[in-house]
Amino acid sequence: MDFKQIEAFVYVAKYKSFSRAAEKMLLSQPTVSTHINTLEEELGIKLFDRLSREVVLTDAGQVFFDYAVDMIDLRERSIEAIKEFLNEVSGNVKIGSSTIIAEFILPSIIKEFINRYPKTFFTMDIASSQMIIQRVVDGVLDLAVVARKIPKKDLEYKPIFRDRIVLAVNKDHPFYSRNSVFLDEILNEKFVIREVGSGTRAAVEYALKTKGYDFESLNATAVMSSTHGLLHSVKNGLGIAFVSEIALIKDICSNEVRGIPIIDLVVEKDIFLVYNKRKTSKKLIKNFLELIQEYNFNSSAGR
Repeated sequence: MDFKQIEAFVYVAKYKSFSRAAEKMLLSQPTVSTHINTLEEELGIKLFDRLSREVVLTDAGQVFFDYAVDMIDLRERSIEAIKEFLNEVSGNVKIGSSTIIAEFILPSIIKEFINRYPKTFFTMDIASSQMIIQRVVDGVLDLAVVARKIPKKDLEYKPIFRDRIVLAVNKDHPFYSRNSVFLDEILNEKFVIREVGSGTRAAVEYALKTKGYDFESLNATAVMSSTHGLLHSVKNGLGIAFVSEIALIKDICSNEVRGIPIIDLVVEKDIFLVYNKRKTSKKLIKNFLELIQEYNFNSSAGR
């Protein structure tokens, strides 16, 4: 039994997929499968049930899982102890983020951190805030930057900046030449919306609810799982959309899409840094936490 087999087991268990585990471990799927098969042969018992859509732990796999996580954690802590002794900052930071932050904010922060600590490497996981937070809970990720706060055991949330949500319209829409609109004017428009679990969608749902409106009553023509998809849908006339002001400032759609404030509907969302309090003893993570909390987000967003 070696650590590659243990790691493969933990990743497959958490992602419920050999292909996803292989992607995150930067290995081929056959290699991950070999690691799991070898581990099962050595233990003399099946650890996974291979179903049609996903793989799930057997009862024996459930028993082994906590021990496997502890083995990986002990290895990381022993390596970290040596690095502390040598006063060295190096290693892999496993970071997660919702799409807006991953696309428009994190790359510049990661670049600055690597400039300071050249022996570091980043693995980034991009998904909805809800999914990313769960991966921090599961230990797949060291930390994350998300647009929602979902209370979970051992998680610490720190607000790092506030993002505003505006109405994105394309250059052919009547609202394009306006400096602002009212809520009543937009309710009958066609909308492109974000998926359930998105921080942007959650912020809009809450804001509409405070005004006595139901998000589900919007005339949605499509659901998108990324900000790029949302903006390009607006650009091509599929509908208007609620979108992060950061994405519009970055100007990925040139002058063809513009953000319009809604006078009587202020939608803002806090962007949180979230991490497991038990992992902050690692020097690598501690240094990244310090950098991201001192970072000038307004400058990064182009304001």
